[in-house]
Amino acid sequence: MQSLPLRPLLVSGFMATGKTTVARYLAEKWGVVWIDLDHEMERRAGQTIAQMFSSQGERAFRALESQTLLEQLQKCEQKPCVMSLGGGALVDRELRVRVLSQAVVVTLEASVESIVQRARAQDGESGARPLLATGDPEQAVIRLLKERRTTYLEAHGLVATDGRDVADIASEVERIYRADAVVVAAGEQSYGVRIGSDLIESHLAALVGSPSGTLLVSDTQVSQLHGDKARRPLLDLGVKTAQVLLTPGEEHKNLEGLSQIYHAAFESGLDRKGALVGLGGGVVTDMTGFAAATWVRGVRWVGVPTTLLSMVDASVGGKTAVDFQTAKNSVGAFWQPSGVICDVQTLLTESDRAYIGALSEVVKTAIIGDPVLFALLEDQADRVLSRDLELLRVIVDRCVRVKARIVALDERESGIRAHLNLGHTIGHALESSGGYTALTHGEAVSLGLVAALRFGERKGHTPSVLTQRVLDLLVRLRLPHQLSREQLAQSTQLLAHDKKRAGSKVRFIYARAVGDVFDQATELSEIERGAVELAD
Repeated sequence: MQSLPLRPLLVSGFMATGKTTVARYLAEKWGVVWIDLDHEMERRAGQTIAQMFSSQGERAFRALESQTLLEQLQKCEQKPCVMSLGGGALVDRELRVRVLSQAVVVTLEASVESIVQRARAQDGESGARPLLATGDPEQAVIRLLKERRTTYLEAHGLVATDGRDVADIASEVERIYRADAVVVAAGEQSYGVRIGSDLIESHLAALVGSPSGTLLVSDTQVSQLHGDKARRPLLDLGVKTAQVLLTPGEEHKNLEGLSQIYHAAFESGLDRKGALVGLGGGVVTDMTGFAAATWVRGVRWVGVPTTLLSMVDASVGGKTAVDFQTAKNSVGAFWQPSGVICDVQTLLTESDRAYIGALSEVVKTAIIGDPVLFALLEDQADRVLSRDLELLRVIVDRCVRVKARIVALDERESGIRAHLNLGHTIGHALESSGGYTALTHGEAVSLGLVAALRFGERKGHTPSVLTQRVLDLLVRLRLPHQLSREQLAQSTQLLAHDKKRAGSKVRFIYARAVGDVFDQATELSEIERGAVELAD
């Protein structure tokens, strides 16, 4: 049998949807440990779930449930296991986001009628389930399903169970589990990011679904290399499919370039049930997402990033935008994709300059939230530069998981999502001052990281040993790291156009250690005055 991912499988969903039966079936089929969370709690407490609810109250019960779940997950870290959860086990959102990064969560669904009938058949008319013990059970189910809607939607997949046997349901759960996607928890706009090799032709059609029509957005270079991989599955959908090819380059990521997508959508008659597909780098995925957010007030879109930068940054999180004059990403919207495919095979065709530049975003991501990734880059720098595909899959996966976790906790950048801007305040200014051609985005971010770390040192936030460690890694990865006084003087004049500016201040991101960053409102004038002192 095909080997299993090490990540645990958690079968979630409302009561009486078949979680225990399906989880036990798969555990037996795979020959792995099966854990039933309710049974484990009853064993520890020496009481039934109903008795615990009655004696402790729901709040204390949920706290114990969360603690038990995390303890069981820890036991499953080194070997596959399948766990069936209680219906409210993932109601707490912080816990849910944490669990989604550690395990594959599949939600089982059933109709209200089926849930009530199954609950009565299992428990009898006495109503052993505490949340259905009073009033009208059907109305209680409707109310609870409404309250928990987001809980159940934020999962790796949803599986309907009405009218299906256990083997059929388990087969669909297993398919979702083996995909081992990264889920971006965004309520009703939640979606998965599939990462691996040779995925476009085999998975794109399923992600696009059944639209009334599709518009493939790419650029002239990417289309020649990978266009057929996307066009074939879209044509197989049997709906009208159009295409627009943009001019490559950040200097074309503007309103004029955006209008080309609108013209193509208009000419093809794309309506609200249509879908856009963005095949390309960060410029293409940013523009496709923004076009999708604004065309007929919003249509679905699927991201197929083909560059390292777009995989680890631009295609995940729903931030879509174009540049306006010297203000980078100043015209945009938050609009989540329906799904993302990161096919690392496409990275073999990326230019050396673009690929190496994008490694700065990988370093940035590691500093923000993944010390293991940072150590991996230090230990395997040569393999990273040689584009070892298995290592790239791991790197992209870890980067996407960091970003997915942050986006899930702060979709609109009102809090910790700002941490993703480490190195970007001065980096964006450097990129803009060069007309988006002198430096690639990745190169500018690399220099911006150096500037942010040195500025943090001068303010007493960043240890010099951290700055040196990052510099050593940038050198090993062949990234630019020497700051020019002239460059800094020119670029800092553009800080007033930074989209994160609030009055005379900007939320500047400082690093205290790998995995420990914070933001602090900092006067633009202070950054401007101190910037030239950061030069080599």
